[in-house]
Amino acid sequence: MAIILVGLAGLCNAQIYHPTPLAGKTLTQDFIHQNQHYPEQELKDGKNGKVVVTFAVDEKGQCSDYRVSESFCDEADRDALDLVKKILWTPATKDMKPIADVVEYEVEYSAKAYRRYWKKRERTVLPLTLDADTSYHIYDIHALEEAAKPYFADGSSMAQYIMTNLEYPESAKAAEVSGTVRLSFVVETDGAVSNITIVQSVGAGCDNEAVRLLQDTRWIPAVKNGKYVRSHNLQDITFNIGARNYFDGNGY
Repeated sequence: MAIILVGLAGLCNAQIYHPTPLAGKTLTQDFIHQNQHYPEQELKDGKNGKVVVTFAVDEKGQCSDYRVSESFCDEADRDALDLVKKILWTPATKDMKPIADVVEYEVEYSAKAYRRYWKKRERTVLPLTLDADTSYHIYDIHALEEAAKPYFADGSSMAQYIMTNLEYPESAKAAEVSGTVRLSFVVETDGAVSNITIVQSVGAGCDNEAVRLLQDTRWIPAVKNGKYVRSHNLQDITFNIGARNYFDGNGY
């Protein structure tokens, strides 16, 4: 779905590492899969294509100068540009020092793959009532009028969702591993979860399971100045053998 093509940070014998998505390649691709909107007419006609977005990443990981350098169609170009602008990046390095670089990010549009992906899934329709901020700025929770909150159509809480859907990894059971995985992530203005990173790890498969649970959630976005905005969030998911964790609702 998404392939990273790196730009040139300089031609020399120095050790150069190009920019990478903060969440890693796989989780970033998952985000694209979950949130891509295929142009209706192209999907109906079975047309495939790709959009390449080119942009600069500075020494602090800040991105700028986004442009579509290879087009599929106007609607797909807008969709891909929006998705790519939501991805956070770690900067390139040269001899272990951060440097500026250029990235080309390719978003594929495959009608067959798109239909297959959504054949067994449904997009969650959120009860959103406000306009969305279009600046792509990410707010800290302390700067918000209303924090983001998980949304479940049946009225469940996050604790209930975790308790019902958590699958204790077999490797963690065998090793009697317990602990709390802490995840950092961004809630987008449409309620999607993006840029998931592990702040506190447990291992033995628990990290992957915690990420899977969070990936499958949708959120009512945070509010700032009467608009939905992007926001940083943290989520703890506890794996506890032999006792119930009442804060998260997990048990094994």
